[in-house]
Amino acid sequence: MVLALDGFPVSSASGLVLLRVTERAANGAWVKKTPVTLSLLKQLPKVPRNFRAQQSLVAGGQDIVLRWDGPDTLTYRIQGPDGSSETVAPTLGTTGWQWSPAAGQEPKRDATYTLIATSPGGQQPGYFLTTTVHLRSPEFESVTATTGVHSPWVEGTTDRGRIVFTTQGARIRDAADDLGTLSAAKADVETVTAALVRGRESDAGWIGFPSDGIRVGRGGGSDLGTVTADKISVNGINTQWVGDRDSGKGWVEFPQSGVNVRKGGKQDWGTVAADLADLNGINTKWVQGRTAADGWIEFPASGMNVFQGGAGSRQWGTVAADKADLNDVVTHRAQVKERLTLQGGLSVDNVLETQDGPPRLIVHGRLDAEGEVKADRTVTVTGDLTTLGMLRVQGESRLQGKVNAGAHLSVRNAGAWIMHTNDGKVAINGDLRVHGAFRSDS
Repeated sequence: MVLALDGFPVSSASGLVLLRVTERAANGAWVKKTPVTLSLLKQLPKVPRNFRAQQSLVAGGQDIVLRWDGPDTLTYRIQGPDGSSETVAPTLGTTGWQWSPAAGQEPKRDATYTLIATSPGGQQPGYFLTTTVHLRSPEFESVTATTGVHSPWVEGTTDRGRIVFTTQGARIRDAADDLGTLSAAKADVETVTAALVRGRESDAGWIGFPSDGIRVGRGGGSDLGTVTADKISVNGINTQWVGDRDSGKGWVEFPQSGVNVRKGGKQDWGTVAADLADLNGINTKWVQGRTAADGWIEFPASGMNVFQGGAGSRQWGTVAADKADLNDVVTHRAQVKERLTLQGGLSVDNVLETQDGPPRLIVHGRLDAEGEVKADRTVTVTGDLTTLGMLRVQGESRLQGKVNAGAHLSVRNAGAWIMHTNDGKVAINGDLRVHGAFRSDS
């Protein structure tokens, strides 16, 4: 049997060392122990050897520990990867010499160290041994890769931000392994998928993406914000009100009944200006032309009033139209510039007076005068003239046809009567002059 002891510490000093070894053999309940004493002569090495790292792969540079064996009669220096060297203090470790880089001198990536051993007097040539330590997370000032860099993640050196590569792309995480922040001057991407987009300041506006579209907010809370744009093209807008950028200008609100137009940033009614308006109906107190000097129309319970222009004017105005189809006309005065044609009847409760103009009143149907018909000039009747009451002629009366008086016919001169008929008799008050024949059946 050969017993090999590798790296087994026996003594820190040179000389004879006794090793007691107990061999134990067992077979079931049977156990046999055989003690053996071995002698070992330990001699210190005359030259440095076995220069190594306690761990060749470490997490960071602060974990580096270099070890070697060698006599204490030599002077040892450790030369780092940057070329600078450090003299090792003359202290021995438990199993030989050891050294670690000072704070702030730890390497950031894989490093090769050189052990330089020289005699104090310089009578012997120096000894040079090298070893390399690898870091799990090396740091580089810059990396140039011509065919690519393959890594499950990349982490910063000071702030410890991290980029994790997933099957979908990359994920940014902070030092606490939560989702982090990506800062850039520009980002050129095909699609951005995010729960929220916010300005850089803590009180800046933000955009959320609910299932029904987008939501624009402001500040750190959930208050709705403002969208400012040159143009906006949408299929529909759902909003409580619409206003100008200046809060002191007009605005439009949308109640359940329709649209309200306000002015001055307040609740006062505003003005709608348009070239054309196509509406099924208009409910309004009054309507006026575009200027204050234009006429206006109000709508009382009785119908419609037309007034002349002017601020606060209530002078009756004029209605101009090509045709008017009315059931009744109630007026203090009516003026016909050309011709008045009545297809039905004309009823005059008081006086029907025709002034200057065409010297005719044409009635295609019947003219009923319940009061007086007064003509200051000539009245010409080419057909029949029937009066149910009294027909009084103050001036000359010229009849070219027959005169049938179903009741009383009286001819007067001023206050006295000249001739009248009554009860089948003709009475003449004055002279009777007959130029032609006079016939009497009795």
